[in-house]
Amino acid sequence: MNQVRGYAMVASGAFCWGCAATAAKLLIVRRVDTLLLVQTRVTFSVVIMACILALVRPALLRIRARDLWRMALLGIVAIAGANYTYYVVIGEASVAVAILLQYTAPFFVMAYAAITREEEVTVAKLVAAGLAIAGCYFAVGGSVAASGLPPGALAIGLLSAVCFSFLTIFTRHLLVRYSIWTVTFYGFAFASLFWLVVNPPWVIARQPPDTGTWVALVGLAVISVLLPYSLFFGGLRHVVSSRAIIISTLEPITAIVTAALIAGESFSLPQAFGAALVIGAIVLLQIKHERGGEELTEEPHGRE
Repeated sequence: MNQVRGYAMVASGAFCWGCAATAAKLLIVRRVDTLLLVQTRVTFSVVIMACILALVRPALLRIRARDLWRMALLGIVAIAGANYTYYVVIGEASVAVAILLQYTAPFFVMAYAAITREEEVTVAKLVAAGLAIAGCYFAVGGSVAASGLPPGALAIGLLSAVCFSFLTIFTRHLLVRYSIWTVTFYGFAFASLFWLVVNPPWVIARQPPDTGTWVALVGLAVISVLLPYSLFFGGLRHVVSSRAIIISTLEPITAIVTAALIAGESFSLPQAFGAALVIGAIVLLQIKHERGGEELTEEPHGRE
């Protein structure tokens, strides 16, 4: 039952990410700066979390000083790194290419699992990963999108996949030491600090958005960062990294469907085929449970 909960949480997080992609596109059409959009998502999320935790469970804000570097790695390399490289590829190529390259991540996660033997790499998992990536390829029109791709964009796109893989693996390690909420909060906090260095407040103040845009950015923060990361991290307590990363390929499928329904974009037969492949990959994961999929126990205040 807990594993079913984990699947549902990871899938729900991916669904939120997919919906957020369409919402972000609508804001970009309104000429909202892409860097500001990425930055405010995590900054508003950490402010909201800080207020809630301080009022409801302040003990979750405490961590051991020797674990700060781990949280910094999560926030800067995993969360900010994956977002930054993803948006660089969007600028160099397109959203389709960025999604396609980032979702080669399942193979990086399984390579890590095979090397470290933290998980058993089964035939079913390898086939599921292949189906998921093929599904993403068809869903985003990869054959067209990848034509003429600059080598630099290809390298950064693969780096984005590595950052996303690291996010999935390293978060599960941190969840052995701390609560979901502690890990999520400090991950957001360090990612926010990173963005403050990249895009300081005085730069933002030169061209401040109007009130309506600020409200929209707060809403985007909730659906694109606060909810999905909390769900995804929560799911990692019940689902091993390789399974979680494959389930997360629901994100581009959700983005394409919501873009068709809300933004009026087309939804073609190849995209429907891609969606079917991703769903098939997730179903295939249910065939066999493997060694290394133990439930993580929560350590709310960190291990000694």
